[in-house]
Amino acid sequence: MKKISKLLIFLLISISSFVSCNLLDVDSNRLTFQEDYQMNSANDTLYSMFGVFSQLQKIADSYVILGELRADLLDVSENTDTYLKEINEFTPSASNPYTNNLKDYYAVINNCNYIINTIDTSVVKGSIKVMKKVYAASKAIRAWTYMQIALNYGEATYIEKPILTLEDAERSDYPVYTLEQLAPVLIADLAPYRDVEVPSLGSLSAHNMADAFFPIRFLIGDLYLWTGQYENAANEYHDLMLRNNYIVTASYKSSLEVINNVFTGRYTNNPNWGNLFLFGSPEYITSITTSNQYGHYFNLDSLNLQLKFKPSEFAMNNWNSQMYYYSSTLDTLGDLRKLYSVGRVEKNSNSSTNFYFMLGDLEGEPNCISKWVYMNPLNYEIKQVMPYRVALLYLRYAEAVNRLGKPRLAMAVLKNGMNRLTMSNRIYVPAEEIPDPVPNYMNFSDEQFDNNIGIRTRGLGNVNTDTTYFVVPKYSTSDSVMNYVEDLIINETALECAFEGNRFHDLMRVAIRRNDNTYLANKVAAKHTANKEAIRQKLMDKTNWYLK
Repeated sequence: MKKISKLLIFLLISISSFVSCNLLDVDSNRLTFQEDYQMNSANDTLYSMFGVFSQLQKIADSYVILGELRADLLDVSENTDTYLKEINEFTPSASNPYTNNLKDYYAVINNCNYIINTIDTSVVKGSIKVMKKVYAASKAIRAWTYMQIALNYGEATYIEKPILTLEDAERSDYPVYTLEQLAPVLIADLAPYRDVEVPSLGSLSAHNMADAFFPIRFLIGDLYLWTGQYENAANEYHDLMLRNNYIVTASYKSSLEVINNVFTGRYTNNPNWGNLFLFGSPEYITSITTSNQYGHYFNLDSLNLQLKFKPSEFAMNNWNSQMYYYSSTLDTLGDLRKLYSVGRVEKNSNSSTNFYFMLGDLEGEPNCISKWVYMNPLNYEIKQVMPYRVALLYLRYAEAVNRLGKPRLAMAVLKNGMNRLTMSNRIYVPAEEIPDPVPNYMNFSDEQFDNNIGIRTRGLGNVNTDTTYFVVPKYSTSDSVMNYVEDLIINETALECAFEGNRFHDLMRVAIRRNDNTYLANKVAAKHTANKEAIRQKLMDKTNWYLK
């Protein structure tokens, strides 16, 4: 509790900066009195939200690094630094900036609390309660931040009011929750606002800020998924897809060219899968964005340029071993999503940098994460990370429905695409998986879903017609089928969403669900060839999954 008290005292400073720089000018020897200032104008809410974004930017690097470097897809290189090596080895020191930054998470929460407890939600403009959007958005950002604390540190001190006085900071009665305890609290807090539209804040350096927010239905779905409430999770994910017209579009497929039933070695699609990471892509649901125009920087792209990371051997083998299926008479190995996930940086004699995204265009092993380069182009003033995107939404949906005893419906998400044709095809979704009446989460009759494709077809050809390789074998028990498909879903997430910040928590969630610590320990330890058994033994103890 002493550590938390120190953090809360720090929040006095953070909220003071947030308030004084962006919002308030009141005559007081105290930080502020709420009666001195009420957020009741559009400008007030604009400044307040950008204050929250400024704090949120400080945890963006940690979100990706902690979510990937502790898992099995991302590895350190020979050029890495001590702090990244510590995270990779599960030995973070007290000075590690990526792990010893709990204060930055609570600063986000404290600033959200200030908005939530100060904003005037009764203000009406054109019959719309305009402030309610910022109010709901602040609750969503607060909930996501609490989830990150609980997932990374094992528990979170739950505070609903802003820390404005020393007395607030020194209180000892704030509840401390694990994620399991926190989930119902957050769900109850978020549920009344699940369909409130996000605020319209215009653009930041030509970047539309519409995707700067966390959809409440996605957050609630994740909380349900983590706590085993799978039907509720599936409903939330489904309704978000329907409400926001989120589909897995074929616009971002990468394909091999075929002439006379022979692969030519060339690629046919443009735009390709990698382009979904560019600014303005409809794949985006949530991005944490910063602009160096305003003195804020992410380090992730710089660390990438300095060749601090490399893809793990498992990640490479995973892409290389997938079957690209063109037809029953033509197939080959290799997932094309690899080509835009990893690449190579080479320095020229004049110290300039060349990036190679297509591994077929260069010699040598990949030494950088090209997905981060797509998301953060050189000489572009906007930088970002992407916690939520469309494919991840569908993969989480698949995970939920599989646990509802519908493994072939889950397979259809990966292989066929969720649309009317898929749902009417009894080979894809057998009759025994379709109750009468059809539940809400299985209703894909709206025509907006007609263009949905299977996630796997984005990089592995006509896998929707494959009856040989990517199929569910016969098992004697339903649990065996469910676990088999769950493994496919988690692996598909690795192929599609590598290096985006999800992997360690994906492994955690399944290990907890199966009550099997070896699920996580074995996968992560396999990356550590020099001390594999030591890492495995460390991760067999669940307490070592969390930061101290």
